[in-house]
Amino acid sequence: MTYKSTKNVHVCLVSDQPIPNLTSVLQFTPDTVVLLTTPEMKQKAKRLENVLKEKNFNVEQLQISAYEINNVVEECEKLLNQYKDHNISLNITGGTKIGTLGTFLAFYTMNKSIFYVNTYDNEILQLFPEDKQSKKPIKIKISIKDYLAVHGFKMQKYVKDESNIYKRKEATEYLAHLTVHAENIIGKINYKLQGYENFGYPFKLNLDPNENIHKLFDFLNKANLARLINKKTIEIPDYETARYLAGIWFEEYVYMRAKSIPPDEAKINVEGTWDIPGKYPPRNEFDILVSKGNRLFYISCKTTNPERKIDDSEEGVAKEYLFELDSIKDTALGLFGKGMLASAREIKNDYVRKRAELLKIELVDGKRIINMKEALRQWINK
Repeated sequence: MTYKSTKNVHVCLVSDQPIPNLTSVLQFTPDTVVLLTTPEMKQKAKRLENVLKEKNFNVEQLQISAYEINNVVEECEKLLNQYKDHNISLNITGGTKIGTLGTFLAFYTMNKSIFYVNTYDNEILQLFPEDKQSKKPIKIKISIKDYLAVHGFKMQKYVKDESNIYKRKEATEYLAHLTVHAENIIGKINYKLQGYENFGYPFKLNLDPNENIHKLFDFLNKANLARLINKKTIEIPDYETARYLAGIWFEEYVYMRAKSIPPDEAKINVEGTWDIPGKYPPRNEFDILVSKGNRLFYISCKTTNPERKIDDSEEGVAKEYLFELDSIKDTALGLFGKGMLASAREIKNDYVRKRAELLKIELVDGKRIINMKEALRQWINK
């Protein structure tokens, strides 16, 4: 291992949770970062290294044996001797218990600074030297792109131009109003637009006329989303408009509420791939991602009937939504990330609600969506 002459060196134990390492490096901006890693953490160390190198940090990796304390101490002593004339510090947040203990012993013996990143309270604690014990607020903001990247997801696409979202804001607000006061209309629209991906356009959408339908048609006409044919028919011009009416409107409604909190960052319709070896890496799409205090929050938005049965399941499609969200949450959000299932229609199944509580997934559904902003604020700050 070749070391370059530096003034400040920051050492991090690589673990399943990369955010504390990324946080401390961005906060302290050292000249060199040394990642202490094990064969099991090789891929995670590489992800972290790639993100740091993109930010022009000099990054080195040093392999240790996570379950052999003598090896850990020995490797750390070599590292400390190599950098004995430099300001070297340790982030002890990650790693196995033996790895943590071994690195602490080595740095403690050499009277070097030791830090712990408290992501939950957004602060960095100096554990040693004892006469300098202190709490430092985390001042940097980790971008959603970097947060996902260190967890193995490469963000490739998201909605950058939000002009259409706000152009059709009034129509979106009214559709949200209908979910509470005329839920059957949302169900009818979803039913009529099943398979919209294969429709020929323009497409005529017929709905039984009433006061709510008339108001909805007026809002859609005003936003140039559809052309009025008569009191019960509108002409949908293209695929994108049909996609909006089939459910994207709800994502936009939740997104606008999330942005108004405000968060550190928010993105809608995030698409990308996982860095899993293979010719065709798996893809994923996140409806809404919100970051606040270097924590990531994922909101999955649904407008379909949550009670609809699939594969003879008694719990309905909402159960599948929960399991899908839980899997993505664990993989992409890390220990301190959180997931929410937002359903435009009420989830009535008690099993699904209890399962969500067990999985620590927030549910906002039915009438609660009218107070979505407050629900989001409480959830993020909980």
